[in-house]
Amino acid sequence: MFFVFDKQKIITYFVSLVTVLALFFVAGNLKKEEVVETSAGNEKLLPIYNVETKEKKVALTMNCAW
Repeated sequence: MFFVFDKQKIITYFVSLVTVLALFFVAGNLKKEEVVETSAGNEKLLPIYNVETKEKKVALTMNCAW
């Protein structure tokens, strides 16, 4: 099997390779390690089943993760 490369293909492959490498370099340098503190801690999160309110409203929810 023979591969034929003309000047246009070589330039296209070179530009594509340089673009991909530049994107990897930029993405690697944008990564910042930030610590996000939450108030939940180690407590178990419970769902909200009802909320007391003076208004008469109904809400329909679906738990897809169940």
